[in-house]
Amino acid sequence: MTVDVRERREAREPSACGRWELTLRELRELARAAGFDAAGATTADPFPELLPRLKAYAERGLTGFECADLQRRVEPRSLMPEARSIIAVAMAYLTSEGRDLAKRHPRRSRAREEWHGQVSVYAYGQDYHAVMRQRLDDLHRRLEDLLQRPVKALPAVDTSPLVDRRVAERAGIGWVGKNCMLYTPGHGSYVFLGALLVDVRIEPAASELPPQCGSCRRCLDACPTGALLAPGVIDARRCLSYVTQMKGIIPEEFREPMGRRIWGCDVCQWACPVNQDVSPSAHDEYRPQAEVAFPELVDILCLTNRAFTRRYGHTAAAWRGLRTWQRNALIALGNCRDERAIPHIAPFLVHEREELRASAAWALRRIGSRQARALVLAAYARERSDVVRREMEWALDGDEQQPRTQHLRTRLAGSGATGRRGPKAGGVPGEAVWGALNPGIAEGKGRERSDLQSH
Repeated sequence: MTVDVRERREAREPSACGRWELTLRELRELARAAGFDAAGATTADPFPELLPRLKAYAERGLTGFECADLQRRVEPRSLMPEARSIIAVAMAYLTSEGRDLAKRHPRRSRAREEWHGQVSVYAYGQDYHAVMRQRLDDLHRRLEDLLQRPVKALPAVDTSPLVDRRVAERAGIGWVGKNCMLYTPGHGSYVFLGALLVDVRIEPAASELPPQCGSCRRCLDACPTGALLAPGVIDARRCLSYVTQMKGIIPEEFREPMGRRIWGCDVCQWACPVNQDVSPSAHDEYRPQAEVAFPELVDILCLTNRAFTRRYGHTAAAWRGLRTWQRNALIALGNCRDERAIPHIAPFLVHEREELRASAAWALRRIGSRQARALVLAAYARERSDVVRREMEWALDGDEQQPRTQHLRTRLAGSGATGRRGPKAGGVPGEAVWGALNPGIAEGKGRERSDLQSH
């Protein structure tokens, strides 16, 4: 143990034996020894000032990630009746390697069929949920050793109904910026937050840190979707960090702004002047890997669930699973607007998942070639979902293509491809379609696609 518990017991401040069982200084030393970059404390009293803001947030629309019970969000003791204090901690994640890597997006190769997506810097390393939970457990043990008694505790890393940023703000470890992110001195907004509710009387922070945004509004102006409605006000349903994680078909208005994002968005953080000179994280757990930062898009389309877990399962970006990544990769390929990607997108027009068929249809529309239109027309003739058919209707437009529609349907009928979709409609059921339109696709031109049927 880094802290010598025996010496700490003998040298404890007299005030610790009075009103507080633990001073703020002692807490910060324990937290530093447990591997946190910032720590503070507040009482377990309610957060009534949050209610109006939470109600307004709910009226704008919830994402589904939040706790809908507002009283539980503002009342810590509804989660743990014995709670007397809340410890707030922060751990920096932007390493110097991570910052350098984020600036070096691979250039598109003219010679090779290779296109790279983009993942938020917070997911470059290990899953912070596991890392932070281990550190909170360590802090809990150190607290018990110092106090020489069992301590009842409830750890939380993105798992509590409480508003983590407000807890951290009241605990004195940072302030909330206009982009709704929690900023800490030294590390800016590139921090993970955690909390530990305890039955210990801990000296609370004397005051909150004042915001440092001033008149700056760079984050609001930089947001690709206008999710930041006003300083400190967000429509989370428009935030690309949420959009890339949402279920189902992504609304069309967000697809082009997604660019090549596969997971998350860092625009409002990169735009912030406060974040320009932050100290890098020294935690090995968050050191980046290039294949995570900029995954190859066609590789994502070819992965099996097992291969996906093996490659990305250790990160915080894998929890939604392979199909979410594939949906986003299809949109990213569409935004690359390269006709060479068509053979890799086309098989997903007959995938069993609606969101993948819809995303493939949009991607081909974004590329916009005659070949892309013909492929979507063929898929449209056999599509049974009204939602997906609407995504494909663009291919019906244009007089030059109309005469070909009936011809395609005739050929599809002859191949038996117009029947109902089977239970596993991956790349193979549509090979007759792709072969009729372009023999090069059916012969496997480009990447191997045998993994597309794996579930």
